Amino acid sequence: MRRSRAPAACGPGRRERAGGGGRCPRARPARLRRRAPRRRRARLPPGRGGRVSRLGLLNLGALLAALAGTLALGARGASLRDAAPARSSSESLRDATGVAVPVAPYARVVSASTVADQVLLELVARERVAALTAYGARTSPTPWRYAGLETIDALDDLEAILALEPDLVVVSNVASSRRVARLREAGLRVFDLGPMGGRATLLEDVRQLAALLAVPARGEALAERFARRLDAVAPPPGPDAPRALYVQRLGAEIYGGAAGTSYHDVLEAAGLRDAAAEAGREGWPRYAAEELLALDPDLLVTPAGGEEAVCRFPGLDALRACRGGRVVGVDDALLGDPGFGMLGAAEALVDAQARLDPPGR
Repeated sequence: MRRSRAPAACGPGRRERAGGGGRCPRARPARLRRRAPRRRRARLPPGRGGRVSRLGLLNLGALLAALAGTLALGARGASLRDAAPARSSSESLRDATGVAVPVAPYARVVSASTVADQVLLELVARERVAALTAYGARTSPTPWRYAGLETIDALDDLEAILALEPDLVVVSNVASSRRVARLREAGLRVFDLGPMGGRATLLEDVRQLAALLAVPARGEALAERFARRLDAVAPPPGPDAPRALYVQRLGAEIYGGAAGTSYHDVLEAAGLRDAAAEAGREGWPRYAAEELLALDPDLLVTPAGGEEAVCRFPGLDALRACRGGRVVGVDDALLGDPGFGMLGAAEALVDAQARLDPPGR
């Protein structure tokens, strides 16, 4: 894995796959920071009879106030807008693997999850983010938000991650358990968000990360705001709503996204019934042509650019959606995002429906 700094000159634009677009300034590696020497704890000598005098107590209070002020001024990456009440060091949250991670205002957070990328950029000041994912920087519809930040390609290069001096590493269970174990064995604190399953897991991740970073109120506000906006895209699908199906052709196979995925959530947010979920399908099924013909949805939804490939799959030209030209392509930067991109995908799908003739006409 190599680390690179997202180029500040890279401006806003649509999300591109790796290798697309123009060149950006070459990355420079992060410099190692020398840790400050550990301070000795100040001790107050006891007064007569082993008791602390009133003057001693006043001095102790002044000393503690001075230390608190010094720490507040010198905290690396701290921001006034990130200020939060102090929380007990014994308070912790358990991640998806059951590991307890202390709650703290972490100041050097490394994200190895594209969802964590998005959430961190909304929750905390950039100074508290040590690195985000290189994949997120390449494929985000808002790449300028990564400008000037370190990025990581994978979790394999332990030395590069250690050089970032993180106090917290956030992963999802897409990362192998072996890689996460190596990080923990190296002394790094790791929080595993677990699987990325769409709306429900995103809202949970927002609240968990906010609580872990000691900004719970901000997380609650962010989760509620996103849920309201997603609900406002279209009315909930009723019994007469069009039946839609997410599919993607990958070579000689057709895959879908059913209940428990962000694809299902996007379809419902756009006011569509999910034909796969209604048929009892869950997760990411692989379809045979016969199964798709049995489902025969009113609308097919697929990543933009793959519309013709789906209908050219042997036997699928008989689908009513293929016959009627009701195959909608949505930018995969949004459609394939189990994070905040779901909102943009649902809005794009509503716009695409408005350009089509209603089913049955």
